[in-house]
Amino acid sequence: MDDSEKPVRFADVKAILDMLVKGHGWDDLTFVHGDAFGWVDKAALANAVVRPFSSDPVFRLIDPSLVGVGRAKETNIYIALTVGIAGYERMPFGGPYATDEQLALIAEWIDDGMPD
Repeated sequence: MDDSEKPVRFADVKAILDMLVKGHGWDDLTFVHGDAFGWVDKAALANAVVRPFSSDPVFRLIDPSLVGVGRAKETNIYIALTVGIAGYERMPFGGPYATDEQLALIAEWIDDGMPD
């Protein structure tokens, strides 16, 4: 199996997300999105929710019903990283934004059932 055939792993997704927020110098986004937001490990990302402001609705980043069924592009994380969600602009705020290749890897990981 060559590198192009290796499955996308959580570590690959975490590296992409870390790179996107490090572009802003942010180490901790809980100050913006609350304590239930993050990706320190796979479980944290699988259960992450975001509430942009206290009066806004809560969004689960990855709805479990969309995992492993070819519907990754319907997840809030994918939507937030591509076009923005709930009236908010594309994330991370002001860029740099995920590349098409990075977005494809995130979608593949979700569609493959979010392997470790």
